[in-house]
Amino acid sequence: MTKVFFNILFSVMMSIALLGPCVSVAETRAEFLKFQQEALNIGEVNADAIAEFSRRSFTFWIANAVDYNRSPEKYADVMPIYHQNQEKYARDRTIKLDRFEDTINNFIKFDKRNTLANDPILFVGSSSIVFWETSQSFPEYPVINRGFGGASLPEVLHYYDDVIKKHKPSMMVVYCDIDVENGKSPEFAVNAFKELVAKVEQDFPTTQMLLLSMKPTLIDDVLGKDVRKNKIITNDMLSTYAEAHNNLHYVDITSVMIKEGEQLKDEIFLGDGMHMNPLGYELWDPVIRKEIRRILN
Repeated sequence: MTKVFFNILFSVMMSIALLGPCVSVAETRAEFLKFQQEALNIGEVNADAIAEFSRRSFTFWIANAVDYNRSPEKYADVMPIYHQNQEKYARDRTIKLDRFEDTINNFIKFDKRNTLANDPILFVGSSSIVFWETSQSFPEYPVINRGFGGASLPEVLHYYDDVIKKHKPSMMVVYCDIDVENGKSPEFAVNAFKELVAKVEQDFPTTQMLLLSMKPTLIDDVLGKDVRKNKIITNDMLSTYAEAHNNLHYVDITSVMIKEGEQLKDEIFLGDGMHMNPLGYELWDPVIRKEIRRILN
């Protein structure tokens, strides 16, 4: 079983396990609107109500993510009420910095058993790095992939010594959108990037860093009312920040994901509407390769 196939299968299985059965727009839209209106009028909210709201809401939105992307006007009456309820039925999004301890330990064990590349191009960050077949995408370069879980930048910083410092990278490719998707402000996200850059600059002054723009997804509006907007703001701030540093390079990987008319290419996403399938990475690869070549030359 190839890693790409496993990734696709894993995503589908997780969607089924966590979100329940998906049904069509025609069967669910009116019922879902009624559910949202009733949920808004409920007085007391407890843990069970929050769990039910999350389950039913994400079942609906995952089932209809592509349709929403193509025709958001059809959901103009549903989305505002959903966002109101999203605040009312807010989930605890507190992140425990050691939640990926097993993954990091597996990295450590792997590194002890294998000879790794010297002066590598190190890919680090969240799940978009994890799913990226970087060694196949860039076979001409010494690549190490140390993306883990759906890691936030504070988590990458927490494991800095194990996932970055030990590898002594000559170049880094950094991607992370989890902080903004979890409701953090653009300022929080950019400050985390700055903290990471400061540590790398201190340890490896000549290392070049590619800061990838935060990608849009089919479910940004489902994650939160301001998620898409805050990604755009964060990208603008990262671009400005990178311009002031010789060893930083902001890379726009968003433009290749969008059709004319500002609509996302929905065929590049897995069934969860968030993670990309191989078609998505086929769009990213030449953008990154061009930037690596430019820097090296």
